[in-house]
Amino acid sequence: MLGRKQSLKGEPILADYGPEESLNESADIEWVNKLWVRRLMRLCALVSLTSVSLNTPKTFERHPPLQYITFVCDTIVTFLFSAEMIAKMHIRGVYKGEVPYLKDHCTLTINSLAIPDTFCSTDEDSGYQCPDGMKCMKMDFLTSYVQGFNGFEDIATSIFTVYQAASQEGWVFIMYRAIDSLPAWRAAFYFSTMIFFLAWLVKNVFIAVITETFNEIRVQFQQMWGVRGQIQNSTASQILSGDDTGWKLVTIDDNKHGGLAPETCHAVLRSPYFRLLVMSVILANGIVTATMHFRHDGRPRQVFYERYYYIEVTFTFFLDLETLFKIYCLGWRGYFKHSIHKFELLLAIGTTLHVIPGLYLSGLTYFQVLRVVRLIKASPMLEGFVYKIFGPGKKLGSLIIFTMCLLIISSSISMQLFCFLCDFTKFETFPEAFMSMFQILTQEAWVEVMDETMIRTSKTLTPLVAMYFILYHLFVTLIVLSLFVAVILDNLELDEDIKKLKQLKFREQSAEIKETLPFRLRVFEKFPDSPQMTILHKIPNDFTLPKVRESFMKHFVTELESDDPSLVEGMMKQPTSEYWESNIVFKKRKPVRIMNKTPKVRSVGSSLRKLAITHIINDSNNQRLMLGDSAILPVVGAKSGLKPQGTVTHQKQWRMDQKKFGSRSIRRSVRSGSIKLKQTYEHLMENGDIGAASRVSSSRARPHDLDIKLLQAKRQQAEMRRNQREEDLRENHPFFDTPLFIVPRESRFRKVCQKLVHGRYDARLKDPLTGKERKVQYKSLHNFLGLVTYLDWVMIFVTTLSCISMMFETPSYRVMEHPALQVAEYVFVIFMSLELALKILADGLFFTPKAYIKDVASALDVFIYVVSTTFLCWMPKQVPSNSAAQLLMILRCVRPLRIFTLVPHMRKVVYELCRGFKEILLVSTLLILLMFVFASYGVQLYGGRLARCNDPTILKREDCVGVFMRRVFVTKMKLTLGVNESYPSMLVPRVWANPRRFNFDNIGDAMLALFEVLSFKGWLDVRDVLIKAVGPVHAIYIHIYIFLGCMIGLTLFVGVVIANYSENKGTALLTVDQRRWCDLKKRLKIAQPLHLPPRPDGRKFRAFVYDITQHIVFKRCIAVVV
Repeated sequence: MLGRKQSLKGEPILADYGPEESLNESADIEWVNKLWVRRLMRLCALVSLTSVSLNTPKTFERHPPLQYITFVCDTIVTFLFSAEMIAKMHIRGVYKGEVPYLKDHCTLTINSLAIPDTFCSTDEDSGYQCPDGMKCMKMDFLTSYVQGFNGFEDIATSIFTVYQAASQEGWVFIMYRAIDSLPAWRAAFYFSTMIFFLAWLVKNVFIAVITETFNEIRVQFQQMWGVRGQIQNSTASQILSGDDTGWKLVTIDDNKHGGLAPETCHAVLRSPYFRLLVMSVILANGIVTATMHFRHDGRPRQVFYERYYYIEVTFTFFLDLETLFKIYCLGWRGYFKHSIHKFELLLAIGTTLHVIPGLYLSGLTYFQVLRVVRLIKASPMLEGFVYKIFGPGKKLGSLIIFTMCLLIISSSISMQLFCFLCDFTKFETFPEAFMSMFQILTQEAWVEVMDETMIRTSKTLTPLVAMYFILYHLFVTLIVLSLFVAVILDNLELDEDIKKLKQLKFREQSAEIKETLPFRLRVFEKFPDSPQMTILHKIPNDFTLPKVRESFMKHFVTELESDDPSLVEGMMKQPTSEYWESNIVFKKRKPVRIMNKTPKVRSVGSSLRKLAITHIINDSNNQRLMLGDSAILPVVGAKSGLKPQGTVTHQKQWRMDQKKFGSRSIRRSVRSGSIKLKQTYEHLMENGDIGAASRVSSSRARPHDLDIKLLQAKRQQAEMRRNQREEDLRENHPFFDTPLFIVPRESRFRKVCQKLVHGRYDARLKDPLTGKERKVQYKSLHNFLGLVTYLDWVMIFVTTLSCISMMFETPSYRVMEHPALQVAEYVFVIFMSLELALKILADGLFFTPKAYIKDVASALDVFIYVVSTTFLCWMPKQVPSNSAAQLLMILRCVRPLRIFTLVPHMRKVVYELCRGFKEILLVSTLLILLMFVFASYGVQLYGGRLARCNDPTILKREDCVGVFMRRVFVTKMKLTLGVNESYPSMLVPRVWANPRRFNFDNIGDAMLALFEVLSFKGWLDVRDVLIKAVGPVHAIYIHIYIFLGCMIGLTLFVGVVIANYSENKGTALLTVDQRRWCDLKKRLKIAQPLHLPPRPDGRKFRAFVYDITQHIVFKRCIAVVV
């Protein structure tokens, strides 16, 4: 159990008076604490010490009179000490009272503690050890009202402390207190796991549950929120308008002239140059505003802002003219029906009032800084994203109203409950109560509000007060804040029609494999073909007909420029078998290099030659089809039954005797035992008639299913075309798919390297023969072992050990000076060298289909290897600041990223995060724009007005001179001063300066302060300083910024990441009916029968015990006991 052990100065205090310097005769204290009494008591103590020193038998034998002297002294001293004791008992009480006498040894004051107060450990081997002159003492005698309400003394206090730590408010201080009192590893492990499970996991579970609840509401009540509004009026018609620049949709209403302006003015208004001019002026206004700054050089504040007044008048005049020009062109009714025009009109009126001398740099500055919001119109992508989030304002507006109502109601209740507490201003009035409850909503120092309230209530009501604040905090942080994420996700949800269109689009994209090869492979197409010829040592009948490639047949066949009907008709008069069975030898049209010289033969017509070659091609393709070759798949729904990809075909179909030429190879493949066709392509007919199979399948299938099959066939066709191109390059270029251009393509050495690189644990849990799932134990472990290859497992292990060794490096324990750390560096570089060498020799470096360097992850691996090798070869002995050695040490820190590239699941998470970069960039742009608006407002209103003297008693700058005594913080415990004690303080000079952590003197410091506030930290200091410096009304400024920036802006990041992940996963595109079907499948999967053990009917005693354990009463009793 963690108890409070404080470092005390010297021994435990034995009296309730302070040092002698603080006592004087005129002090209004009891007579026992007067100075002469204390000196008399000290004299009596010295006399008693002397008497005890003389009180021995030998001393009395040598000096007999000492017996009487010591007796008299002891009697007097005893009388005086007894008188002091009786007086203190009478004044302070024996057992009862504020400081009873018998508990006098436990009196503790502020001056008894270390500065600052700290926890300590009585165990010399762990925790913080007190320095010399101090003692570690356990404070069991202090109540929770003094030392605080957090700790682990009992179950209630422990639950209270755990919840406080789980809210991530002040948990670091509790952890460091435990580290000072206990072994460090125990406290760090306990609090780290608690934060992980209770703070991160539980909070995200609430977000997931509430988001899923919103999805179910959308599924069950599709019309709950109504139809989403459109950017333009649904009744407005749009037409296609085209010019030299392209086509675009134009609303008909835009062409209607509602104003009195001529056509020239309308042309100017529609001109992109006019919009560019307006956007440039707004951007210039924002840049000029950003140059405002204030210097603390003694000059008055108006000097720094007076020249900006005239510039602001100029910008306001120009933008007012723009507004009047639009009203003149469109008319009042046509101008006012657009929402953006309403916003522009509001800004024009507000900024016009703002330039009035008496209203300049007042609250109307909001209108001037909001002009930069119009820059969103300059980016259509950003405008669409903003509309998607804030356009459907029904849900988000309802949630904001609900949050404000909740704050108002809770503030009213809290004010009525705690307004009577003495010396407590947080709930005295409604504005203060509202700020306190809003503070709890943001979780910033909410524990202090609760503790201060609990201290000022009675002991019986303290648990109720704690429960009240905990329940409120639990509701607003886990439910209300999660509702913002759910609503933003719901706004990012697509319409049903758009979902269907995106589904079709993704189906087409999935079907359309990228047919073009990457550039690293297309390089080979720039070189001339140089196929290699081989000598056959067997007769042709011993070989299965090979795949006939277009790249090879081009050397023998030429396409007909035009079809000659007479020639075709003449050839068709003769039986086709004569052409096939004739012994005519065709002469090649284009010479190629062959091993043996061919005899001179007569030339025949190109049409007859092409017909015979076509028969050879079809015969080869039919045989490959029966053998299940994926390179010659049929296209479902095509006009011709079989359209081989990558072979030489002609436009006009030749009539061929399928029975004569096609069945020969088919029957031969069937006789050889080929049953792969039936297992792979069940839609093919037995005699090879593919067209009939497609007709049957298309007649039975629904149109929607047919579309899916066509898309699948399209995907297969695209894959075939891609594979065909690779096969052509492999056939025509000897260096294609040759690692480093030196390792032969089919060499045994490369095959060995490929086995080493691609070898992995076989995690298949199904029998390859029967197809049934095998019963194995630890199925998850089998899948985990088969996650990556053996080589990747080795590199994950080596990289992890290397990263662990880097964790032991310190400025005094460097890797350059200790061989133990160098061993890990050498091992990592050696293993990674072997890994890269094997992968490059197996798959190639760059110009191969499965090259090692083909994505960013592999490039990162090479970069890590180069950095590690360079560091190992250099191994600098000194690492100066801002040197190349320091840069190399910094680059070594990216080594743990290798684990992300090696583990597929981690790589997928990083990939999904990177895919949402566009949306994350848009959210970041919106937050920067929001910070700029509020920073500009802060510079104009608070620049130079927050500085003050560090002496609270000094209010003017000219009086802030000299030195003063500054009180030093000691402890958070509610300890009081002892009699005649004063707070510890030190002499410091008076300084007139801004607050220590923030100011609004220029745009940079203002944005930095607001960025810090954006993390929910430090905004209370900004609020308190603004209230004290410029007035309570200006606290609205920081509250609005917190609400917009933190509760909406930061949740946008969470919503965008979740939405992007869901869209990439596919669940975001599910329609209402599809989501219902998925929910039904989940419920059916959950509704599984319980697997209860059977009742042992053969044995009476076991059956009796079985009946008892299965009875509902027994189960309820066990639940109560637990």
